[in-house]
Amino acid sequence: MRGSTARYALLAVVLAAGAAHAEDDDETRKMTQAEIEAWLDARAVPGSRDVGVIEEQPEAPPPPPRSSGIVLESSVGALGHLGPMKNVSPTAPWFNFRLGFEPLKWLMLFGEADVAFATTSYATRPPDPRGYALYGFGGGIRFTVRPTDWLGIYVQGSAGAAQVSEDVLFVYGYAQADALNLYYGGALGIEWYQVSPHMALATFGGVRSYDEGLHRERSGEVALAWIGGASLRYAFDL
Repeated sequence: MRGSTARYALLAVVLAAGAAHAEDDDETRKMTQAEIEAWLDARAVPGSRDVGVIEEQPEAPPPPPRSSGIVLESSVGALGHLGPMKNVSPTAPWFNFRLGFEPLKWLMLFGEADVAFATTSYATRPPDPRGYALYGFGGGIRFTVRPTDWLGIYVQGSAGAAQVSEDVLFVYGYAQADALNLYYGGALGIEWYQVSPHMALATFGGVRSYDEGLHRERSGEVALAWIGGASLRYAFDL
C-alpha cells in the first residue's frame, strides 16, 4: 500500500514538472518580433548604438610666414668644365655652403664657400693622373618669386676668388691655377617650402667663369664650368 502511494506521488511530481516546462515553452513561442528586438536592444553593449555623425576636429592653422631672417644653406652637387679643362678633368663632386641675410622675403644677400674634388684623369699621359681641389669663397645676391605658398623660383649672381690646391695643372698650360683668381657666375633654382616656415629644399643649376685662373695659355676659349645640385636651407626669424 505504501509502495503504491509513493509511486502515485512520484508520477504527480513528474507530470507537474512537464506541465511547467510546457507552459514555459508556450510563453517563449508567444514572444513577438517586436519583443525580441526590444530585448536585444536592452542587452546591447553601452556605446554601440548609433549616435549620429561625429564632427571632425578642426585643422590646425598654418604657421605664420617668415618676413625676414638669417639663412643657412648647404648644397651637394657636381661641377663640370665646358672649356679646355673638359679634356683634363672629369665631372667632380662639388660642395657649397652659404650664409645669407634676407631683409625682404624676395631678396637675399649671401656669402659662400665651396670646394670641388677633381683629378687630371682625362689628360694625356705623362704625367700620371693626380688629384686636386678647386676651392673658393665669395658673395652674391638672390631674387626669389613665390607663385604659391609652397614653391619659390630664384635667380642669383655671385662673384669671388678661387684657386687650385696644388700646381698639378701647370704642366697642362694653366700657369695661374694655383693662385687666387676671380670667378663669377649665376644660377637658377626652384625651392620647395616645407610645413615648417623655416625649412626648404631646392634644386638648382648654373654657370661659372674661371677665366682668370683656369684660362689655358695660347687658347682662345673661355674657362667656363657648369654647376648643379640640391640644397637644404634653414632660416632663422629676426
